[in-house]
This record gives sequence, C-alpha cells and structure tokens, in this order.
Amino acid sequence: MAKGETMGSRKRPDNEPEAKLEATKRQLEHLALAFGEEAGLHKPLADSVGGVIASIPEDVDLAQALSDRETTDILVHLLDQNRAQVERALARVKEGGYGMCEDCGHRIPAERLRYQPAATRCVECQGRWDRVNGRTA
Repeated sequence: MAKGETMGSRKRPDNEPEAKLEATKRQLEHLALAFGEEAGLHKPLADSVGGVIASIPEDVDLAQALSDRETTDILVHLLDQNRAQVERALARVKEGGYGMCEDCGHRIPAERLRYQPAATRCVECQGRWDRVNGRTA
C-alpha cells in the first residue's frame, strides 16, 4: 500500500477481470434474450410460424421457418453456455482462484486471460476437456 492510502481508498486497476466479466455476462444475457424474442423461441411453434403453416404455398417456406428457428435456438444455447462460463470465472474471482486452472491447478498464462478473460482452464486442459466433451474451437 502506498503512503497515505488506506485500504478503502486503494484504487482498483481499470482492467480488473471482474468488471470485464460482469460486462460480458450482461452482454451475453442481452443477446440471448434478443435473439430468442426475435425468433419467437419463448412462444409455441405455431405462434411463430403460424402464418407459414396457414398459407403453405410451398413446403420450402415451412422448412425454412423451422430451420431458422432451430439455428436461432442453437445460437441462444451457445450464448447461454458462454454466459455460464463467464459466471464460473466470476465465481473463481470471488473465491480467489481466478487465473488458476480448475483442472490442473497451474497458473493460467496472463496472455490467455487477456485474450479470454472467462478462461478457467489452461490451454492444455481446455483442449483435453473439449476433446472429451466433443467440442471444437
């Protein structure tokens, strides 16, 4: 602590991970809600594609509407997964474990945290986790 500073007056760095993670979480929640509402994911299928079903000039229109809805559903799911990852990182900040790999316990390189502030695993452990869980980058 510098001379003349009290614990309460100590300034936090502008690049504090918690603030960045909170902002990212809010942005992901907003995007998921917006995409879900736009695609009618929170309404029964008939309500969101009802006009297409009623008119059915071609089966292609219904297939396109269903495909669009499924694509948006996948996008919202991915946004929710990213939000959950941000929440895990925020929990690690609060617990004092931010920057440490949740699998191997080694320090996550600062470069990785700058690029991916929500990272809770080192690159090696994340790669292993992705392979085991059938994920690709």
